[in-house]
Order: sequence, then C-alpha cells, then structure tokens
Amino acid sequence: MFPTVSPEAYTAGPDGVRGALWRSLAVFRWVAFGYAAIAAGVRLRYADRPALGLALIGVMAAWSVALTVAIPTATRSRPRLLRALALADLAVCAALVVGAELVGPRSSHALPMIWAISGVFGAALVWGTVGGVVGGLLIAAAFFAEWGTLTDSLVKTTLQVLLAGAVTGYLTRTALRAEAAVAAMLAARAADAQRARLARAVHDGVLQVLALIAREAPRGMPADQVARLAAAQESVLRALLRVASPGEAPVDPISPDTADAGARTDLAELLVRLVHPPAGSTDEPLGTTVYPGRPGVPRVTVATPGVPVPLASHRAAEVVAAVRAALDNVAQHAGPAASAWVLVEDDGDEVLVTIRDDGVGIAPGRADEAAAAGRLGLAVSIRGRVRDLGGDVTVLGGPGLGTEVELRVPR
Repeated sequence: MFPTVSPEAYTAGPDGVRGALWRSLAVFRWVAFGYAAIAAGVRLRYADRPALGLALIGVMAAWSVALTVAIPTATRSRPRLLRALALADLAVCAALVVGAELVGPRSSHALPMIWAISGVFGAALVWGTVGGVVGGLLIAAAFFAEWGTLTDSLVKTTLQVLLAGAVTGYLTRTALRAEAAVAAMLAARAADAQRARLARAVHDGVLQVLALIAREAPRGMPADQVARLAAAQESVLRALLRVASPGEAPVDPISPDTADAGARTDLAELLVRLVHPPAGSTDEPLGTTVYPGRPGVPRVTVATPGVPVPLASHRAAEVVAAVRAALDNVAQHAGPAASAWVLVEDDGDEVLVTIRDDGVGIAPGRADEAAAAGRLGLAVSIRGRVRDLGGDVTVLGGPGLGTEVELRVPR
C-alpha cells in the first residue's frame, strides 16, 4: 500500500534522526492523551455512556504504553515490526474515532481528540509524504463516519490533518537524506584522514629507510645495519596490513599511544632527544647517521627556551615526527655542506617550532611540484600532521638562501 523505505534508513537506530522523531512523537502522544483524559473527565458526566468513554481512555493509555515500549526496539533493528506497528496505530486511532460516537454527542466527551493524529504522524515517519497523506485520509474518513455530516469545521480539520501528515512526511525524508549525506561525508573524511596517516607512516618509515640505504649503501653501509633497518620496517608494514579481529579496534601504528589522553610531555626535551639520543637508546643519532656531518661540527642544533615546553603527549609526538620529516628533507635536499637549526618557542596558547637550514634553498613552486610527483615529505608528513593538530605550516626561502619551515601548533 505504501512505498517501502530501504533498511539503510534505519541504520542510525534510536540515536539517529529517525529515533529522535519517534521520541518526539511519543511525547506528543502522551501530551495529547493527557489533554483528552482531562477533557473527558470534565465532560463525561454528560455523555450517554460514560463507562464506554472510560474504556476508550483505557484503550488509549494501553496503546500508548505499548508503542512507547515497542517502537525503540523496532527503530533499532526491526523495520518490518515498525511498519506493522504504524499500520496498527492507524487502525486503532481510526477505530477509536468511530467508536467515540457510541459514547454520546461529541460535546459530551470530545474523545479521542488530537490523540488520533498520532497515527498520521507515525505513518508519515515510516512512509514519508505518501504515508502521511494516506494516513490523514484514513483518519479524515473516520471523522466523517463519526460526525455523519459535512461541516466547515470538519473540512477544516480534515485539511489540517492532511497538511500535517504531508509536511511531517516530507520533513522526515529530508532529515533522513541529510543525515545520510552527513554520515557519508564524515566517512569519506575519516577515510581520507586514515589514508593520510598511512601515507605518513610509509613515507616516514619505509621510504626514508629505502632512501637512506640507496644513499649510504654505495658508501659502505654495514650489512648488519641494513638488516636491522629492514627488519624494523617489516614490522611496521605488518602492523599497517594487519586486520583487526572482530570487536577489536583497528591498529593505527601512526597515531601515538593515547591511552592517557591527558598526559603531557616536554616537547623541548623530545626534540633534543631526537637529535642527540641518550646513551643506550636504539634511535639513530641524527648528527652521525642520517645527517653525516663535518668532523667535529654538529650538523643539527636544537635551541630551547631553557624551561619545559609542555604539550599533550600525542600532540608532541606528532610535532616531533613533523620535525624529523623536515630534517629528512634537509639531509636529502639541502646539500652535503648544509647545517640545520631547530628553534622551539612557547607562545602560551601555541607552540612554535622553526627548522632552518643554510643549504641550497627551495625554488618557488618546488613544493607543489614535489607533491605532484609523489614526494610527500612536506605535503603529508609535515603539513598533513600539523593540519590535523589544528595548526599551520609556513615555508620560507629561495635559491641559495636556505629554507625555513615554521610549525605553529595550538595547545
């Protein structure tokens, strides 16, 4: 009789738009019942069959309770049950309108009053505009059967019921489409963010190690070091490819451990450790391996405020990763004689980290050309990370003037 709605329309469950609309209808149903019960209590003493009027009120109360209990389950996972309840609701409302004639003249009870309109709204929520109009016609026919005559008041009531059903159905469909569009947009955005994180992981790990091996192997890189680097990146790739078990959160090796989301760490200390790892650390010191320097001259210098620069641990880890990517660019593109400086500043509401080198510089448009060619260091590992943190990146420099990369990250 009515057009069906695809099961996808119910996937939002009781917490989505459809669930919110059904909860609103439940509130309307109970408010309308309370109004009808109070009005009947005042007028029923003038009715021909007051006991029948009380019985109708009992039926209205019982049906309201039944729908209040059953509909949340139906909206969650049982669309067929929901459609059956909507049809039954229309039938009950129409039957009560017709049965109210037996109670006595309408002026003596006015049952079931606007409570019967809840069936029209229910049909509109399930079947949209068509359901609202058809449901409105059914209830209007019941009004005509009860009144037995055509009056201006009845015509006005009928038009109001039809209009309410049509508008409710149209707005319901519009709201569901909007919800689906928003969900699709958020899913696409999440997928894009995941792809960006994976690209950063591959770029910062596997691609950098391959580039290091390609550059240093001809110079005599020890075989055991090549094996160790390859084994480490194999573990990273396996983690990236691992599929989470049912019920397990997907593994994201890019994101830092955020088990303690409120933990804070000293960004300045992390950057010093990045360049000069403490004794016993498994990290390669940037000044000796990735950035081979001139004898006795440090190639990377870190300048800090002299006091801790506290930052949420997961944000600090992403900043450090962006700085490492910037220093990788220095090693690969600034020239063999280039030195680099990392300056950390605490501006209160934000942290500023500047990576500057005295190398060959960067030509205008070179960053865009590199991104188009698939070189993702600046675009993904630096800009992408900082953008995800709500910050921004500024790149300055020119041919022969060195390059300066400024990272601004809000706290």
